Amino acid sequence: MKTRVILTLCVVFVWGLVSNANAQVVAGSPEDKAFQKVDAENNIDSKIALLLDFEKQFPQSKSIREAYLQLVQIYLQKNDQPKVIEFGEKALKADPSNIDALLAVTRAYSLDGKSASLDRAIQYAQKAIDQLGKMKAQPAQQGKTDEQWKQYIDSNDQLAKTYLSYAQSLKR
Repeated sequence: MKTRVILTLCVVFVWGLVSNANAQVVAGSPEDKAFQKVDAENNIDSKIALLLDFEKQFPQSKSIREAYLQLVQIYLQKNDQPKVIEFGEKALKADPSNIDALLAVTRAYSLDGKSASLDRAIQYAQKAIDQLGKMKAQPAQQGKTDEQWKQYIDSNDQLAKTYLSYAQSLKR
């Protein structure tokens, strides 16, 4: 139950990032129009197709990270761990310290259970813990109160430590 609540908080955070994606592109540009179309789409499979098309059309976009994070969240909901890993890795290539991507990929690698995957899960969980430690000293992100920021940091830190412990226990 607690993990579900934390995962829900992460999903809400990522969807909040989506609105920031449009702010990073020129209004009215083809890139902006493509992302607006993604935002307006309610059908999950159609949204996936639009996001994959966005990736092909705008691979250097400032919003590509948000596109990857949306794909990660969709594939988390579909329980498709290989796709979570694929797009989580892409999100991390675009933003190596992204907590949501680090946690999603950590979980997916842990669920894979293979030795090499568990090594990656442990590596990513530790990176998330380290990054969250740095974030504790930072001021709250825009749009968040100090309390919301603290809660975000604390809940994700707890989740990262849980994932780390889980991956380490499987590794033994």
